Amino acid sequence: MLLHKQQIRLTARERAVLLQLTGSDPCYVTTREELKAWVERYLNSGPGDSDHTRQLKAVLRRHLPI
Repeated sequence: MLLHKQQIRLTARERAVLLQLTGSDPCYVTTREELKAWVERYLNSGPGDSDHTRQLKAVLRRHLPI
C-alpha cells in the first residue's frame, strides 16, 4: 500500500487478498475516506465466515490506515 497524505494506492496483491476475503474488489479506493467506507461495508464478519476469515478481517480492520 502506498500512502501520500489522504491518498492511498493498493497493490495488485493487496486487492487480490481483499477480493478473496470479501468478494469485493477495492479497485476504486483512492483515499483514506473511501478505504474507511469500504472497511465498514465489507470487513464485518458474517455468519458464513470461517473462524480463520473472521480473524483475518479483524487483523485487517485493526491495521489498515484509516
